[in-house]
Amino acid sequence: MRVKLNGIFKDNMVFQWGTEVRIFGSCTEACVVCIQMFLGDQMVDQVQIHPDDDLHFFACLPPTSEPGGPYEFRVMSFAEGDSDWQAEKLITGCYAGEVWLAAGQSNMEYPFIRSEFAKYSIEKVPVTDIHFYEVPQAGFMDEAQAKAEEESGWVIVDSGTCRNMSGIAFFFARKLEARISCKIGIIGCYVGATSISCWLSVDKLMSTYEGRRFKRDFDNKAGILSDEEYDEAFAYYEEQMRQYHARENALLRIDPFMTYSAMTETIGPAPVKPPVGRKAMRHPGAMFECMVKRVAPFALRGVIYYQGESDCEEHASMYGQVFASLIAEWRSVFYNADLPFVFCQLPMYISKERKFMNYDDYSWAKLREQQQIVAIDVPNTYMAVLADCGEFDNVHPADKKTPGNRVAAMALKYVYGFKDVPALAPYIIDARRGDGVEISFGGDFLMLNLSTGFDSDETGFEIAGEDGEFYRAGASVDFDGKTVILNCPKVEFPVKVRYAYFSYGATPLYADNGLAATPFSVDVEKTLGGM
Repeated sequence: MRVKLNGIFKDNMVFQWGTEVRIFGSCTEACVVCIQMFLGDQMVDQVQIHPDDDLHFFACLPPTSEPGGPYEFRVMSFAEGDSDWQAEKLITGCYAGEVWLAAGQSNMEYPFIRSEFAKYSIEKVPVTDIHFYEVPQAGFMDEAQAKAEEESGWVIVDSGTCRNMSGIAFFFARKLEARISCKIGIIGCYVGATSISCWLSVDKLMSTYEGRRFKRDFDNKAGILSDEEYDEAFAYYEEQMRQYHARENALLRIDPFMTYSAMTETIGPAPVKPPVGRKAMRHPGAMFECMVKRVAPFALRGVIYYQGESDCEEHASMYGQVFASLIAEWRSVFYNADLPFVFCQLPMYISKERKFMNYDDYSWAKLREQQQIVAIDVPNTYMAVLADCGEFDNVHPADKKTPGNRVAAMALKYVYGFKDVPALAPYIIDARRGDGVEISFGGDFLMLNLSTGFDSDETGFEIAGEDGEFYRAGASVDFDGKTVILNCPKVEFPVKVRYAYFSYGATPLYADNGLAATPFSVDVEKTLGGM
């Protein structure tokens, strides 16, 4: 065989309708590659291309005018000395539909079977119109990566195959399936415990001051261990993980639906992050080069993204610029300058150690703030607010239906144009001094609801005066349903106001459609831009 397609080109593939069909791979020798596209027995189109000097090829077939299928793709080659075309690859059961990349770290990876209520619903999952492809996890282009890609494939999602699919992507796709009459293709591309610096190229990372800080901090850590010391540390880590997975699997044999939080309560937390070294899988640029670029420029409708937990501790205040760089680079490699990005704002989280010490460095709040800046400043980005989600001392909350539904709502409203879908969470428009502080909100709602009393210490609102010291504020919703009135006797002249600006805490402000209000921290008398 002379022609090798990238791993995503397998039976049951879903490709994006209305966009050119992009097929790419490599050859073992100079030849002509012919790709034919069939609908039933009818050849729709074909293309012939020569590989480049590195024997890589990239072919484009005309877009389909509507969703449908099944299609076949027949790949042939012709080289010097051949008397006829040589059959190389046959890809069957393919459909033109809607394709989304589901990317990020462990909360996007979190499987449906371990999510809340899965045990009550998994057997009821029908044979769906959802097809799922998972990009093999890799940090190096080696034999293991090549073997995993060769063995990868698309699966049709049903009660048997949905179990290990990303929980968020599952709920997202089911919502799309209910409103869009075509096949839904989900490409899972995620690795747990990864920094955002893993998900863009080193060149792009180094193009900004913030990105250079990410790279420098990794290099400083990686330089602490020699290669031999790293190998020893990694071997110890792998052994700890082996023992943990043995305990985990023993419990899963008893209860396959056990959530991560229940698992942690029973056998303790998983081992800490793997060691950092020059040979570490999770290094800057790794997942971009070995995962994202393995499926780019496969045509997409958009991206859903959930990442940031690994960057809270050290780089929260620098996250926004690097995230904007990632979006720009992914749009470039997927050949779509307007590629929609629908992403999850981080939920609530704090470790029990910090909670019991009454210590909050606001790192999660700062990273949420950076995510909101991106949603405001970068076109075609949409943020699903998860301020009411999260679990105490558990970075992997079991509820994946809420985030999945909320990113789906954003996609349905802003990408597909379903105006009846409430998607935009309440967000601050401005904060004014009045009888206390009056805050106006916008969003997809008619009426705000506050689940606490006016004098409660758990309204989530805080006010600071000229000394910068924040105090909890009483809160009530005005008669117009879109204004919240705050009062704090300890602050005579309000200068700053914030809501849900902590790593973990109460978030009682909701819209009448169930969407939680967006956290914020702003100056009083300053008008804000909407998302």
